[in-house]
Amino acid sequence: MSKLQCVCLGLLLSLPVFACAQQNPSQSASVGVPQKARPALDPAKGLISLDVVVTDQSGKPVSGLKPGNFTLLDNGQPQKLVSVQAFDGITPSPEPPSEVILVIDAINLTHPQAVSAEKEIARFLLKNGGHLAQPVSIYVLSASTLSVTSAPSIDGNALAAQIANKKGLRVIWQNKVDASLDRFLASQAMSYQGQAALTALGAIVLEERGKPSRKLLVWIGPGWHQGVGSFDWTTELSTRMREARIVLYSVTSWPYREGDLPYQNYLQGIQSAKQASAPALAQALALQVLAIQSGGRVLDPDKDLAGLIEKCAQDAPAFYTLTFDPPRTDLMDEYHALEVQVDKPELATRTRTGYYDQPSYRDQPNPEIRRVTVEQLEQVLKKAQGSSDADATRQISALELTERLSATELLQSKTRLPGAKSRAALVALADASAFLAPPAEEIPATPPPEFAEQQLMLSRTIHYLARTIPKLPNFFAIRTTARYEEPPLKTDQTWKAAMGDRLLHFAGSSSATLLFRDGAEVVDAPTAKGKKQKKEENALITRGTFGPILGMVIQDAAHGQLEWSRWEQGAEGPQAVFRFVVPGDQSGYDVMHCCLAEGDGTGVFRRLTGYHGEITIDPDSGAILRLAVQANLEPNQPLLQSNILVEYAPVLIGGISYICPIRSVSISRGRSVVQIHEWGGDFRVYGPFKTLLNDVSFGDYHMFRSEARILSGYDQAPEEQNGNPGSTEAPAPAPKPKP
Repeated sequence: MSKLQCVCLGLLLSLPVFACAQQNPSQSASVGVPQKARPALDPAKGLISLDVVVTDQSGKPVSGLKPGNFTLLDNGQPQKLVSVQAFDGITPSPEPPSEVILVIDAINLTHPQAVSAEKEIARFLLKNGGHLAQPVSIYVLSASTLSVTSAPSIDGNALAAQIANKKGLRVIWQNKVDASLDRFLASQAMSYQGQAALTALGAIVLEERGKPSRKLLVWIGPGWHQGVGSFDWTTELSTRMREARIVLYSVTSWPYREGDLPYQNYLQGIQSAKQASAPALAQALALQVLAIQSGGRVLDPDKDLAGLIEKCAQDAPAFYTLTFDPPRTDLMDEYHALEVQVDKPELATRTRTGYYDQPSYRDQPNPEIRRVTVEQLEQVLKKAQGSSDADATRQISALELTERLSATELLQSKTRLPGAKSRAALVALADASAFLAPPAEEIPATPPPEFAEQQLMLSRTIHYLARTIPKLPNFFAIRTTARYEEPPLKTDQTWKAAMGDRLLHFAGSSSATLLFRDGAEVVDAPTAKGKKQKKEENALITRGTFGPILGMVIQDAAHGQLEWSRWEQGAEGPQAVFRFVVPGDQSGYDVMHCCLAEGDGTGVFRRLTGYHGEITIDPDSGAILRLAVQANLEPNQPLLQSNILVEYAPVLIGGISYICPIRSVSISRGRSVVQIHEWGGDFRVYGPFKTLLNDVSFGDYHMFRSEARILSGYDQAPEEQNGNPGSTEAPAPAPKPKP
């Protein structure tokens, strides 16, 4: 099966390929070489994932429960579960397996206590001859650094040796003492050691966030009972811990300090910015509070530290993973309390106690947009004639058409606008409407042809593709791309900033020369105009190749639905429009979106998806004049829209007429990804959905030819003998004879 590929790489869209068709039917035919279809990467089911441990009355993990046994309450309301996956510690085992992470908090331990902790850890590692049931990694937090063992390992002997001699540890964070911060913390009755430990926890979260496994993080030490931060800092730590699948445990061999407030009074945490006073934040960020909120445990102090670690590790093999889609919200950092119940009252569950919902989880309608017909647009444009270019641009950018604006009407309307920006806004508006039907009054009232005549038209198109399209000659063409995008956030805005400016704006243009030679396309470096894009910004890059899109659609549609739609009136006469629907299992439409915020930021959403659209043909010759393709993408996915339109017309190449692309439109809407710097590292998070649009024109088609002359070495070429026409320089001296 030939394949149409659409690739969004942060966002990058590989424009589906298209072919030129020679109008001389005596030439040989070639549709292109079919490509092997690659499997799609199925995205995770459910936007939010919860790891749940179910225990009996003795505290032993329980396996064997079914999806119907679980009820998820979100703010007290039952929430639909998208998926439930069970791991009983035997089969199936999670891949990758749950990890146990040990943290030696030497900042909040005395030196003798830290030495004792290391000995107890070694005792845990060396049980069973050093054969560990789960992969283990160990972090060591000192006054100056946070270090970690080389890699998670089930070799307890090697890990014990590494901790004993401190060799091979990798430094991931350095603790820089800030005297002004130390004074501020002291004024708030907070300890610098506690804040350093909190920051180290954030650094561990970032380090582990790139791994897909579930992690049981056992913090060894008395912990901190006071921290400092903002409401935004608190929501970030909570969200990133959830994304990293970290379950936090607090264990210690030493009694808690006198005067420490009972952590049980602060388990609800900070639910809004109004509650984020300094004292409230200090208690809400205590180690024990964070542990319970993560679904972990706070174990009573015990001199048998190795035994405490073993109790925590017993939660690793058997657990359940539940996924769900959060409710739609318009509020940033909207707190939702969570509770997982099972229908067996003797059983207890442990999981995260809440999460912060965000508008960016769902695509949000833009309240600034007004939907209008072509006739209503005409009235807006009339009023805009007396406006400034900026005012006209704002009015047009806030519109969405409910029917297609024709190329003729677009050209006429552009001439009445006051400036370049408003004309560019009108082009973007028209491009977005290109996948819609024309206004009802523009559709001819001609009755549809008989079914036999429809079949005859389609047979002409198939003949056109299979017999009329020859191997293309070598030629050049100029591709000009106008880019439209929703502007990136300003430097003083965070990714949570009220969704930003959500209107499409002209972002620049570029031109490139396409050389089609020996069946392959070469594109020179484009010459760009307009705003220069930063490397980290999202960009929709259209890369067109002259290949088998037409044959692919016809081939795929033969396995799907292809039926009559309507007549349209073209410049040269009536045009026949057929609509098609191609199911996913018969599709060659490969969509890709890079990169995802999960993991290390290099993950790719990819799938072979169904699609639908329209194909417009000349009813007499079968020539394809217009092709619109729209991907069928599921809601809540990283990529929501991936649409391509290609228009064709006769062009002359080497004195022979071909049907070639003259214009294309590509539109993509997907999740934006924002880079954040926190806890000494950089990481990516999802921002709002963004639309990117490319308006592409093709022109200046001309034959590629090469000429060669052989010079003897004794005689000058005529141009050299006569000088360069139009040049004021003297003729070049004759070359000396070669020996």
